[in-house]
Amino acid sequence: MRVGVSSSCFYPACTEEAVQRLQEAGLGEIELFLNTFSELEPGYTAALQRQLAGQGTRVLSFHPFTSGMEPFFFATDYERRAADGRELYKRLFDCAARYGARIFTFHGDYKTTPYPFERYCENFAGLSALAREYGLLLCQENVVRCKCGSVDSVRRMRELLGQEAHFTLDLKQALRSGADIYEMLEAMGEGLAHIHISDHAPGRDCLAPGCGNFDFRAFFRRLRRISYEGDVVIELYRNNFRDAEELAGSAAFLTKLSAERAAEE
Repeated sequence: MRVGVSSSCFYPACTEEAVQRLQEAGLGEIELFLNTFSELEPGYTAALQRQLAGQGTRVLSFHPFTSGMEPFFFATDYERRAADGRELYKRLFDCAARYGARIFTFHGDYKTTPYPFERYCENFAGLSALAREYGLLLCQENVVRCKCGSVDSVRRMRELLGQEAHFTLDLKQALRSGADIYEMLEAMGEGLAHIHISDHAPGRDCLAPGCGNFDFRAFFRRLRRISYEGDVVIELYRNNFRDAEELAGSAAFLTKLSAERAAEE
């Protein structure tokens, strides 16, 4: 299990600047979070690829800036709009693949929309098949404002899609939605493919790992019991940590726990 840090931690710094801060802190594995359409242009992609390659930085996962548009494109019966959405996501999938990412995180439909959940899941499955053509796993994340922020919806998605359903577990989002982290973990089951990790404490739901009171050893033991083989990425908001060095310390803390887990095996 590899431990990475998301470039989104430094938002609103430009993506290449955020990546540079992670590189300067010695963080060689990252989630790449792009922030606007111009960052999909070939010239930008080539420049960022050179920056990543120059430091041997590996992209574990890719997060698009279009998450808020996903209900518009993929929770609709207006086929022309859905087709436009698929074309946009082909472009995003191609970009993610060029950076070497395996995981593509997806927020999906808002819980407030009336679009039937079963049809949304059908649309997700079609997009997931398209992502596989680019060597990617499309992973539904448990985001508080979205339908799959609930344990019941995640379970229902697995029932409907079976092996087509893959998930990113976000610890802070589980807390914000009032879901038990371990119930969400159980609901995702064998579909769990990626983890956004953070710490928490009373009144604080998003801290750098090792700075709160979450029992990461117990969490990693649970991951071992379910034979989790994916990666974990630290994803925080900018006001939830001091600097890149704190993120590097958290990554080292989690890497040490991961090594202890491997030794136990």
